[in-house]
Amino acid sequence: MRNQKLPMWLILSATVLSMTGCTDRIGMAEQAMADIRNQPAQPIEPPPKAELVEDFVYSASAQRSPFLPPSLVNVQGPVTSIDGVRPDITRVKEPLEQYELSQLVFRGVVISPEGQQYGLVQRPDGSVASVRVGNYLGLNDGRIVEITPTQINLIEIVPDSRAGFVEKPQSLVSPIS
Repeated sequence: MRNQKLPMWLILSATVLSMTGCTDRIGMAEQAMADIRNQPAQPIEPPPKAELVEDFVYSASAQRSPFLPPSLVNVQGPVTSIDGVRPDITRVKEPLEQYELSQLVFRGVVISPEGQQYGLVQRPDGSVASVRVGNYLGLNDGRIVEITPTQINLIEIVPDSRAGFVEKPQSLVSPIS
């Protein structure tokens, strides 16, 4: 076997190539970031044009609301506004009209020996009052139109957006269903 020597240029080039593979990664990242920062700013695209949406006209306002029980629809009749509905300011307020409906709790129904049905409503102080159809509850002239075993249905007169009033159905539901 002969003693073979590798040429010196081959040894030097292998050493240089192996050292270039070990460059500093952080330095490369910093250089790339500096290159990006030195580039001119890209223009921002303008926002898209707003599309005009055609107004929707609700045409089923004269039909029965799907959110009302049928018993209230017959009593309520058509919802009237500015001209026909007004709170009766001459009427003497009943005791339960000094509370918001959210403060009152429907506790049940009692039927008198004569067959008259009364709803039991608990005030915020814990006392219980009896009411019947035609009585008023709440701050919005809520007239009771129906008493069931689970709720009291009433019609309130509330202000609308056109400086008038509308009739709005409301219920005082028993917490125990």
